[in-house]
Order: sequence, then structure tokens, then C-alpha cells
Amino acid sequence: MNREQRQDRRIRFESRICIVTEDGTVKAEADSRDISLMGIYLVPEKKLPLNTFCNLQITIQGESSTMNLTVHGKVCRVDERGMGIAFVDMKKDIFIHIKNLIMLHTTYGVPKKPPTFPCQED
Repeated sequence: MNREQRQDRRIRFESRICIVTEDGTVKAEADSRDISLMGIYLVPEKKLPLNTFCNLQITIQGESSTMNLTVHGKVCRVDERGMGIAFVDMKKDIFIHIKNLIMLHTTYGVPKKPPTFPCQED
């Protein structure tokens, strides 16, 4: 699938992702390259076959906190560099976290430091 066929916003997202196949037989780690509300592109240590269902533990690292999100996905594309995982199921709160992450980065770009809000103390 080329970029012109994609309808969803995609942002650069670099994180270490833990992958476990649905049947638990394969556990691997991967570096993520980008993410959207529909899926994530990974550069894994070991590629999974096309159409493999898996669970992903996505770590979002902030300046003062870390958040781990678990998403159910399916390998929808495999190429020479990595693989695309389509999200097939996620809890509503995880969807909102990913949506907010994408909105923040597409609206403001990648912040060098967290924004200061009027009610926030230094």
C-alpha cells in the first residue's frame, strides 16, 4: 500500500514494542517507525508471517512518566524492512491515548519540551 492510499493520519513514533503471537508461541521485540489509529509499522528482530494475529505492548515514554498500552493486531504487510500491523481491537481508553498522541504531533509537531499550561506550576 502506498502513502496515497492511506486515509489515516500517521506520525513518526519511535518506541520499543513487545510482540506476542495470539497463541503465545512467538515472543519478539521490535522498534516502531510510525503509528496511526489504524495500525503501526515495526522493524522487528523476527518478522511474523502475513495474517498472524498478535498482541502488542506499546510503550509511550514521557518526560516524567511511562505508559504501556496493549493492543490486539494482525500482520497486514511484510516488506524487506519490517511489517505493518493493523489494529483489530483496543480498549476505548487506549484508542483515546493514541488519538491524542497523533493529534498532538500533527497539530504542534514533536515538542522539544512539554507545553506549559496556565494552571501548571513550575
